[in-house]
Amino acid sequence: AARIKLEEGKKELDGAAAEIEDGKEQLAEAEAEIADGKRQLAEAETELADGRAQLENAKKEVSDGRTELDDAKRKLIDGRQELEDAKQEITDGYKEIEDAKQEVADGWVELNDGKKKLEDGRKELEDGRAEGAEKIADARAKLDEAHEEVDGLSEPKWYVFTREGFPGYSEYGENADRINNIAAVFPVFFIIVAMLVCLTTMSRMIEEQRVTIGTFKALGYGDHAIMYRYMFYAVSATLLGCVTGCLVGMQLFPFVIITAYGMMYDIVGMSISIDAETALLASTVFTAAIALTVWLTARSSLSEQSAQLMRPKAPKNGKRILLERVAPVWKRFSFSSKVTARNLFRYKRKMLMTVIGISGCTALLLTGLALYDAINDIIVKQFDDIQNYQGILAYDRENYPESPDEAAAIVTEHSGDSISVYQKLVRVTAGGKSVDAYITVPSEPGRFTEFFDLRSRATGEKYALTGDSIYMDEKSTMLLGYLKGGDTVEIEKSETETVTVTLTAPFENYPNHYIYMTPGTYESIFGEAPDYNVLYFRHGLDLGEGQDRLGEELLGVDGVLTITFNSNTMKTFTAMLDSLSLVIVVIIASAGMLAFVVTYNLTNINITERIREIATLKVLGFYDIEVDKYIFRENIILSAIGTAAGLVLGIFLAEFVITTAEVDLVMFGRNIYAPSYITAAIATMAFSVLVTLAMHRRLQNVDMIEALKSVE
Repeated sequence: AARIKLEEGKKELDGAAAEIEDGKEQLAEAEAEIADGKRQLAEAETELADGRAQLENAKKEVSDGRTELDDAKRKLIDGRQELEDAKQEITDGYKEIEDAKQEVADGWVELNDGKKKLEDGRKELEDGRAEGAEKIADARAKLDEAHEEVDGLSEPKWYVFTREGFPGYSEYGENADRINNIAAVFPVFFIIVAMLVCLTTMSRMIEEQRVTIGTFKALGYGDHAIMYRYMFYAVSATLLGCVTGCLVGMQLFPFVIITAYGMMYDIVGMSISIDAETALLASTVFTAAIALTVWLTARSSLSEQSAQLMRPKAPKNGKRILLERVAPVWKRFSFSSKVTARNLFRYKRKMLMTVIGISGCTALLLTGLALYDAINDIIVKQFDDIQNYQGILAYDRENYPESPDEAAAIVTEHSGDSISVYQKLVRVTAGGKSVDAYITVPSEPGRFTEFFDLRSRATGEKYALTGDSIYMDEKSTMLLGYLKGGDTVEIEKSETETVTVTLTAPFENYPNHYIYMTPGTYESIFGEAPDYNVLYFRHGLDLGEGQDRLGEELLGVDGVLTITFNSNTMKTFTAMLDSLSLVIVVIIASAGMLAFVVTYNLTNINITERIREIATLKVLGFYDIEVDKYIFRENIILSAIGTAAGLVLGIFLAEFVITTAEVDLVMFGRNIYAPSYITAAIATMAFSVLVTLAMHRRLQNVDMIEALKSVE
């Protein structure tokens, strides 16, 4: 069995070996097939690479073909456009040929017309030669006459003027002088009234601090330490107010004034600076006055003992007043009226301060309004009442002797009238003073008053220009030392010679300076007859287009140099008045605010001083309206007295301010009209009423228990 199994194993081993040999053959065949596959794969990859190269070449050929196709299309389009342009050029060429043919035809027509005109021109030339020769001969004759006229002319005159001769420059300077004069006067009165308020306030403050001062003394503080405390407070407050006032006032008010005059002048590059000298002076005066007040008041309190100071000051004793001695009048007074009358004289210092403060403010208000009236008088009186002519015409009679007659004829055509006048600027001297005035000599002295109302401002007396009378304007007589009729002046006759004449009377006139005399008087003074060079005229035309038309006609007359219409001069003064009105409004507003502050401050002090008295009245059952009457009736009466006194003081203050604000070339009016008095009085009383209304609530809120408590 084992041998059989061994034989079977060998057989199986031989079979396995045979299978292995078969497997090796199959493996060799498979490797041969793999090698063939790799070869075929390499060949396929080579063919694929060749195909890809062929594909890229084909794509490039397609792209190049498309580019060539696009170029061909563009060339085709360009060719078509060139073809169309060529066709259009051919069409235009045909048109140009037709136009050229037409131009040639027109040229032949123009040539024929030119030949005809040439023939006509030759004919006109032949005809005009004779006429031209005649005109040349006439022109030569006129030229010869002109040469003779030039040879016969006198030597020309040269006139040299300074900047002061230019109206705009001189007017600006005069306005600046007016503002400067006003600025030199008004601040003084404002400072006086403001100082009065400050002095009253500080004096009252020290008196109210009696108990505090007594306490300090009782605690061992020395007089100098206590004085320093109140002095430091007063001086620091004063300096702070001065600095604020200077910074605000020196910027605000100049800005308002310059802006107002900007309506008349083209003011550029406005520069407003602080006037250190003025600011220092005002601050020093204020500080010194307040410091002196504090020193005097505190010194009086410090001289008392501490025990006396720590008790309230005893109220003033009531005294019989003079009105009580007039029994019939005193018996008719009610109880409240009697108390009011006694209180007015009981607090004499308060009464005096109130009257002075209110009168000062009223005087300032009236002065501002009076200044407006004074300037307005220049327009109303000068151009409506005094000058009865409407214009002045200057002419050159020496070279154009017919000019005044022609101008007068034109004025007559317009329903007007005129008179010839000689004017000459001369220097007039008296008492070492001198002015430049226009000597004015009318050709017909008897008719001159029809054109100029020669009169006295003070008396209204009418003057007649007759005989050897010589009249000088009032402003000139004031500048020369307030001359009057019968006084003598020296008139400059030449550069080296003067003549003394006697004045008949000063006459009313506002702008410029004039001396009126008859032709005979002038000839006796200067030794020659007046050579009239000015025409005063009036017309019956309206002041618009009619007057302008008359001006154009008069300027068309040979020899007329200049024309001045009063309406234009009035516009200048009106513009000046409008500009100055804003300045006056600022002054009035400042005076009004000052009046309010004065009244409020004094009323407040009055209530503070009498707080116990007021509380007593309220405890006794007085109604609020009765307490108001008890206190404020005194204020109203004092305000009325101060207003009346201020109106009287304002007359003198206004006269001083007006004469100070004037410039040499202009005189302001001297009249203060009723509306100005009424406005100043009403404004002052209105401020007093406003203060009364403002303080009414304080009286209502008085703490009676606190006010009546004993100091102890």
